[in-house]
Amino acid sequence: MRALRPWLPAAPLLLYLAAFLVQPTLYAVKLSFTDTLTGAFPSVANFRLLVADGLFWRAVVGNVVLPIAIVAVEVAGGLALAVVLAARLPARRLLRAVVMIPFALPEVVFLTVMRYVFAPRGYANAALAAAGVGPVAWLLPGRPLTFLTVVAADAWHVTPVVFLMLLAALTAIPEELGEAASLDGAGGLRRFAFITLPLLRPALLSAVLLRGLDALRVFATPLMLAGAEGLPVLSTYAYHQWSDYGNDGAAAAASTLLALLSVVLTLPLVRRGTAP
Repeated sequence: MRALRPWLPAAPLLLYLAAFLVQPTLYAVKLSFTDTLTGAFPSVANFRLLVADGLFWRAVVGNVVLPIAIVAVEVAGGLALAVVLAARLPARRLLRAVVMIPFALPEVVFLTVMRYVFAPRGYANAALAAAGVGPVAWLLPGRPLTFLTVVAADAWHVTPVVFLMLLAALTAIPEELGEAASLDGAGGLRRFAFITLPLLRPALLSAVLLRGLDALRVFATPLMLAGAEGLPVLSTYAYHQWSDYGNDGAAAAASTLLALLSVVLTLPLVRRGTAP
C-alpha cells in the first residue's frame, strides 16, 4: 500500500489518460487491422484500400509538405516579430497585444473570417478590385495558390504562439553581450548572427518541435478553406472516409499512419533538442 501512495495524487490524471487517450488509441489501432466487410482480425484490407486510393497518396504528400511550409513561415514570422517588438519602440505593449489578436480568436471563428476574406467576392478580391486588378480564385481546389492561402491563414492564426516563445527567450538574453560586441566593432547583423541566434537555439528548437507536432495533425484549416479533396492531408482524409463513405476501418488506418508519420518526423527533433 505504501508503494502506491506516491501515485495517488496522479490517479485522476492517469485514469483520464487511460479512458480518453490510451483506450481510444488502442481501439483505433485494432479497428485499422480489422476487415470491415468480414470482421477478420488481424487484416491489412484497410491498408490495401488506402494504397490503391490516389487521394490517400495526395494526403500523404500534403501531410509532409504543408506542415513544413506552415512551420517555416511561423518560425520566420515569429522570429521577425520578436526581434522588432523586443526593441524599445513607442507603444510596444499595444503592438504586442495587437499581434496576439488572431490567436485569441477561436479557430472556427478565425477560419470563418478567412472564408469571407478569400471568397470570390470576399475582402481580398474587393481590395484587388479597388486597385484595378481582377479577382483571384484563392481557394480553387488543387491549385498552388490554394496551398499558399492555407499556409498563410494557418500561419496568421498561430504565429503569435511562436512569437511569444521567442520574445521570452530574446528578452532573457543579457544586454551586456550585445554591448560588448558593439564595443568590439560588431554591427547589428553580426551581433544577431553570432550572439542572438545561437542563444535562441533552444527556444527555436522548442518552437519547431511544438508547432511541428501540431502542424502534422492540421485539420480544420485545409478542410474549411479547401475541402477534403481540395488540399488533402491524412486527418482530413480520415474524416472524409468516415463521414462521406462510412468506412471506419479506412479512417482508423489513416489515423494510425498519421500517428506513425508524426513519430518518424519529430523523433529526430526530440533527440536533437535533448542532446547535451
